[in-house]
Amino acid sequence: MKIMSIETFANEMLCFVRVTDADGAQGWGMTAPFAANITAQVLHQIAVPVALQPFTDYTAVADEIIWQQYKFLGSFLARAAAGIDTALWDLAAKREGVPVAELAGKKRDTIDLYASSMKRDLPVQQEADRLRALQDKFGYRAVKLHPGIPVGRDQDFWPHRTEDMAAAMVKAAAPDTHLIVDVNGNYSVEKAIEMGLYFHELGVALFEEPCPYWQIEKTRAVREGCARFGLPVAGGEQDYVDTMWERMIDEHVMDVCQPDLLYIGGFSRALRIARYAAAHKRFVTPHTSNRSPIFVMGLHYMAAIDNPYPFLECGIEDDSWAAVSYFPQIEIADGRAAVPAAPGWGFTPAPEFLAESVYAVSRT
Repeated sequence: MKIMSIETFANEMLCFVRVTDADGAQGWGMTAPFAANITAQVLHQIAVPVALQPFTDYTAVADEIIWQQYKFLGSFLARAAAGIDTALWDLAAKREGVPVAELAGKKRDTIDLYASSMKRDLPVQQEADRLRALQDKFGYRAVKLHPGIPVGRDQDFWPHRTEDMAAAMVKAAAPDTHLIVDVNGNYSVEKAIEMGLYFHELGVALFEEPCPYWQIEKTRAVREGCARFGLPVAGGEQDYVDTMWERMIDEHVMDVCQPDLLYIGGFSRALRIARYAAAHKRFVTPHTSNRSPIFVMGLHYMAAIDNPYPFLECGIEDDSWAAVSYFPQIEIADGRAAVPAAPGWGFTPAPEFLAESVYAVSRT
């Protein structure tokens, strides 16, 4: 395959990527959200020289981008590679006239979702009531809380908010709600195990990212501590280095692996992690916390992998910056969503977004 041009349409929050091959066929992808205008610059300056070379395997392009630029290895390079990789998947699936999920080995048509709150400092009862109302409206059978201060060194927004928030949610939730608590790396090992026991006694089903993600030995110690009373631990959304992922899976750092499809460097690389995790009997569910097309991509991913966790993350906040950027929006009913059936990813960037974005193009 030969790519003739790679275009980006970026603002600070989002960057869509369009690739065009030698036959004029096109595919749409996106880089990771946030600081996306910087990612677009990295894409054209560092990633494009590799991606515009002829290749036979489109799923290997992101790996080659990262491999060849070892002096610039980092999150922005992986985010840029993801934009190209996801656009190539869209192009390849459209050429075949099938959804990406089918090209990747589709195994299921609908995906159960968990409602993912991003509110960390709302009054406890207000947050619990808000989430219960969303359960009643959309049928979510699972909910995720984000209490505590991200990488906050055991601190809370006010004393005991996390404990009170988890207890209030258990009381307010619909019967048999699957409850997840994500503290975004807030805790030391000792505090995490203490809180894990508290969560377990409340009936929480999953404890996510208890320690700063780069301290994998500490996360493993928490997993081992929580295993003694039966609370699974999840993590991995920030990680993008293959060898680190392999080490975390080999050493059983977490029970549930949560790669971000765009932080990690794209759909191809995330699929490889899912295969490796499944071989080690670990569950997988991607990080898809906002309403951008990453959620659409997450549906395809969950449809294709071998050992999915029962639920996919679904952002519930008013992310208008994300929701207005593309169409059609995913419909949610009875706590689940259908995997898009249109060729490719099944989304199209909104013309208004494209018109207002910063445009750049690289050509062969």
